[in-house]
Amino acid sequence: YFNHIPLSSIKAEFPTQPAFHIKQSPRNTIVQSMNLLLLLPLCFGLASSASPTNLFPSFTASELDQIESTAVTLLKSWSTHPSFTSPAITTEGYGVPMTKTPVPESFSDSTMCLDGSPFYFYIRPGDPTKVALFLQGGGLCIERFDCEHRAGTNQGSSNEWEEELYDERNVLSQDPRSPLSNYTHVFMRYCSGDTWTGTNTLASGPGRYDLYFSGHNQVAAALSHLQATLDFGSTPDSQFFLSGASAGGIGTNNNCDFVASTLGPNVSVKCSPQAGLFFPEDTVALWQSRIGVNGMTTNQIASIYLSRMFSSHHDTSCVVHAVKNLDPPSYCWEGSYLTPHISTPILVAQNFWDQLQIDNILCFQDNLKHASCTKDFLVDFKTHTLEQLTDLSGKQRLGLFAPSCYMHTGNLCLFNTEDDGENTVVAGKTYLDAVKSFVEDDELMVVVDDCAGEEGDEDYVPCSKVCEMHCG
Repeated sequence: YFNHIPLSSIKAEFPTQPAFHIKQSPRNTIVQSMNLLLLLPLCFGLASSASPTNLFPSFTASELDQIESTAVTLLKSWSTHPSFTSPAITTEGYGVPMTKTPVPESFSDSTMCLDGSPFYFYIRPGDPTKVALFLQGGGLCIERFDCEHRAGTNQGSSNEWEEELYDERNVLSQDPRSPLSNYTHVFMRYCSGDTWTGTNTLASGPGRYDLYFSGHNQVAAALSHLQATLDFGSTPDSQFFLSGASAGGIGTNNNCDFVASTLGPNVSVKCSPQAGLFFPEDTVALWQSRIGVNGMTTNQIASIYLSRMFSSHHDTSCVVHAVKNLDPPSYCWEGSYLTPHISTPILVAQNFWDQLQIDNILCFQDNLKHASCTKDFLVDFKTHTLEQLTDLSGKQRLGLFAPSCYMHTGNLCLFNTEDDGENTVVAGKTYLDAVKSFVEDDELMVVVDDCAGEEGDEDYVPCSKVCEMHCG
């Protein structure tokens, strides 16, 4: 299996991987060393085992082909869904814009967009000891056709990116009501198509279809730039807030502990993925049995295929857990398997029914029509989501904002685009309230909707009074 993922998945540092030539803290070095030591007995066990194939789930070439075929069919409608971008980001707005900034030169060979064009992030100066960084969403790259198409757009190339951008509704807003309004703001525009997990470099060569999947490296480059240019981490009160929506929410989950480990103990890191739970535990697409692999969940199929395709970075603690439990470490790509192993404080924002997952993946039948989502399927999806969120809420440093809405990201932002519009409320609290408590008071709210729907329909009909927030 480890032939298919980079050594960065266990955060080992090698001179041949320039993307990780960043300032190392003592905590980071200790964490890496301990995790490597934890892996050693497993490696020796593998070497001495009479039946080493029993230690790791093995797949024949035929089985991998079947998994790949099933994954492409299941996920291809996800790749171009328009709601996955961050529409709250605009080219016009009030206040100071975020300006396009090149990555450090030492990272230029490891942070390319899909088409090989240079990556840029957008920065608005603020308090130099406090940073809010947002990972843009926008689907992902699945197969040759959509990957090559994406590489010719702003989601796969930086050649036509604007010089200035604004965020008026989410965590990079300058609205004084936001607890992050005076932070240094960093917007990470999405051009890698890899859910911010890819590790391709110029030295390693492009990935599949001769395209570069370098999203994780781009996160590492941003951290290096911030460490070099700000008074960041020099005092114990430095703050870092990492967030992202949809594909950016997946990226937030996958990079959260990496950011904390890289920045070190003087920086208080907090993370908040928005609609990043792909997929609730034990999810099986309604039509999966018709197209190939049986006996595997949608989570597992997606994780194996996408991790191999992107050469994904994986969270260290999660990889150690997977190896100990004889699971493919690729399972660490998806939220239900990964999130319990994130040690950094995290505020999860997730709707009961993720509309995009249901409409465009799990109940999707073909390019012309959808499979009919039965009542039982919708009840099961909600049940799996709530069970997952309830299990997660038992973590000491994990908060939840979970509305009873049939939405993807449209209601998961700080402010409604309608100036007089209402925000989604759960137990009397908004997502803004949850973020403010997290940032200002270091308290994590756990608010899960318990609104009452119509009798007989409460298990599968959204009952929140405000779901259409118009976040963009």
